[in-house]
Amino acid sequence: MKRSISLILAVLMVLALFAGCGSKQQNPAPSTPSASGEAPEAEPAKIGTPDAPVTVTYLCKDVVPTEENVIELVKQIEAGMAAEGNYVKLEVLEAPAGKYADVVPIAFRTGQISPDIIYFQGGDLPIAQEGMLEDLTSYIDGSTNVKSIMQKHNIEAVKNYPYLLWLAPARVQIPVMRSDWFSSLESGKALLENPTPDNYYAMFKEMKDKGICEWPITTDGTILKLDSVFNHAFGVTATIVKEGDKWVYSKATKAEKDKLAYYAKLYADGLLDKEYVTKQWDTMEQAFYEGQAGFVSGTAGDVVNVYNNKMVQTKGAAAQLTVLPAAKGVSQAYQSIDVTKESRGFAINADSQAKDAAWAVLEYMAGTEGRKLDKLGLKDVHYTDEGGKFKLTEKFPEWWARFWPTIEGLDTSTVNGEVLTEPAVASLEAATKYYAGDTNVILPDDLLPLKDAMDKLYTEYSTDIIRGVKSIDSFDEFVTKWNAAGGEEISEYLAEQLG
Repeated sequence: MKRSISLILAVLMVLALFAGCGSKQQNPAPSTPSASGEAPEAEPAKIGTPDAPVTVTYLCKDVVPTEENVIELVKQIEAGMAAEGNYVKLEVLEAPAGKYADVVPIAFRTGQISPDIIYFQGGDLPIAQEGMLEDLTSYIDGSTNVKSIMQKHNIEAVKNYPYLLWLAPARVQIPVMRSDWFSSLESGKALLENPTPDNYYAMFKEMKDKGICEWPITTDGTILKLDSVFNHAFGVTATIVKEGDKWVYSKATKAEKDKLAYYAKLYADGLLDKEYVTKQWDTMEQAFYEGQAGFVSGTAGDVVNVYNNKMVQTKGAAAQLTVLPAAKGVSQAYQSIDVTKESRGFAINADSQAKDAAWAVLEYMAGTEGRKLDKLGLKDVHYTDEGGKFKLTEKFPEWWARFWPTIEGLDTSTVNGEVLTEPAVASLEAATKYYAGDTNVILPDDLLPLKDAMDKLYTEYSTDIIRGVKSIDSFDEFVTKWNAAGGEEISEYLAEQLG
């Protein structure tokens, strides 16, 4: 009996030994530590197969599925991703009829449309609050391409609101004027060396006195383009500031009063376009191109590029634009960029069955080949490949990026031709140099009507003060009315949120 038990135990031990060896052989070999001692990151899982690509639907403003360039763009995206081992079938959807910013959020919420990738130009906040948009944090953290071309304002905005991504330059207004006019001014050098509001005033005054233009400054009905230059110099550094022991909107502070007094002086002395209140963007630009006005602000990058091209076309090469610095005083920066959330951008549908594939498309378009395709356009249509040098064709100005408008990630040294003109590039560099972020507080629905009434009150008083209809002393009256219209109530809410 003892001998039998011993034999049985021996057999069981041998079987256990072989079973253990077998299980070890089926397990993958452990990863080899890197030089830092850490295991290397796992390769991201590939998307689809050649025989079964993953369908990704895409909806974006002004991107029409039947357009010839869009059809070819889709083919090249699919081919480029396939070359990297990711197989997708990208399907561009037609936007519902109507104003995109208004109809798309409604159509998405009601289920009329349900794209995997969707571009919003407003109306996304309540949708995100209802859990209908994917939190992109983990995708961005695990990305290579997207993360590499994100700028500071992108990073801050995504931290605050991780449902919308828009890889584009900050929408900051940059002041520009004709180089031939600027170089003719004795005050120009002093302005560049020390761009105080006083030195800006001196330049505007010299422009007026020499008869260079009728109005040194023009704008498009509001003072926002002027604010981008002068806000920080007077201490208007954020939307919401701490004044004493409470949080208030900067529009009702002494810093704002000082700035409006400066604008009123510009207007009274004939330096600010007397018709600025009634001007629209097109009449503002016309006055600039025709030489009636000498100084405007335009969005860094593409808009400054358009202004420069049209000015050179109209007035010649000597009229190429000069980019001017932000005014210097209490602080120095262009308008503070609201990074509470992106005001526009791409989101991924939380109910999508192809989230990873949708992200893979966005990631590809942020990579080397995607950037070239997105910014330069189609080979042999918008550019030609001349042995690794990309020559832009006469059709290049017709092209625009369908994904990421940023120039980050594009090696412009390989491009024969101007993707952006020198002043446009200078405007982007200036926007980075004089950058300031601004985190706002999103108000609940019951306080929004109060804020709307307060903003209308501000527009009324600020316009009347600038035009001399009311004196600067009326600003104190405005603050009293502002607080009664909702300023006090909203300050209490801000205290709850900000402490």
